[in-house]
Amino acid sequence: MSKPKVSVIMPTYNRVRYLSEAIQSVLDQTFVDFELIIIDDGSTDDTESLIQGIGDPRIRYAHQQHRGISAAMNHGIRLARGHYIARLDSDDVWLPEMLATQIKVLDTRPRIGLVYSKAQAMNASGTPLEETRAFSPRYADDSFRSMLTGDFTCNITIVVRRQYLDKAGPYDESMAVNEDWDMWLRVAEHCQFAFSDLVLARYRRHDSNATGYNSRHYFQHLAGRKRVLDKVFSRRNLAAEVVAIKSVAYCNLHLWSGSCWLGVRSFRKALVSFFRALQTSKERVTTLRQILGLILHIAFRESRHYLNLKTKLKGI
Repeated sequence: MSKPKVSVIMPTYNRVRYLSEAIQSVLDQTFVDFELIIIDDGSTDDTESLIQGIGDPRIRYAHQQHRGISAAMNHGIRLARGHYIARLDSDDVWLPEMLATQIKVLDTRPRIGLVYSKAQAMNASGTPLEETRAFSPRYADDSFRSMLTGDFTCNITIVVRRQYLDKAGPYDESMAVNEDWDMWLRVAEHCQFAFSDLVLARYRRHDSNATGYNSRHYFQHLAGRKRVLDKVFSRRNLAAEVVAIKSVAYCNLHLWSGSCWLGVRSFRKALVSFFRALQTSKERVTTLRQILGLILHIAFRESRHYLNLKTKLKGI
């Protein structure tokens, strides 16, 4: 049996409500030389029977005891036969040109080890929302330092050369969340990233997201972001240019955390995060402006949501 060019890994755990749509979005790709490896992380719903009923020869199914996303990804990578590796979460979807667009970049630019694009949010029923993820790196020629100042990628749009995953080592299985940022930081030490400035996927907002506002993992997700940076900056013999951006990296982390706490109306925790950002920053006036900008942005978003809701209620 010939090896596929791309191995798509789809970890899943009790996502039967969305799984069929996610799988179909892979099977509908215009680029067809792939295998789809679905790692069932101990689901207790009808995941296995749904997959077995599809009958596409490109699908490979593997079951494991419930051990978390990182263990599922490591399992999938061990099984993968492709030269390129991609990941799609089982409640999200790809647009039809996702693989074709990203593979073209890797095929024509051998110096690039990883390519990513934008993804657009959608609600639980699949209606697109305004929010998007992913943007160009802070330092155009230094993906590692850029990743330290904040994860600018979108996990479900990444296609990476297998050799750089092997160099980076396995996913950290002690991480229930933030495993992707940790992984792509390690990959960035070995290769450059490329950004396809296109929306090529949609990620779903719903109450049972691993990092959704109502998730039991949400607070763990916020706290765990610092752990990712701590792993890097605790190393000895870091390059001087990496050490030089340590304050920027932690300041950005606290700013991001503060904005997240504001988003769930946890104002005390938001203020704590913003205070830590000011403590960490070497450019406190700039940081204070950023904090005020975040507060105004979220206040505007909340007021617009209130007005939209009020308008809808009037129409009832």
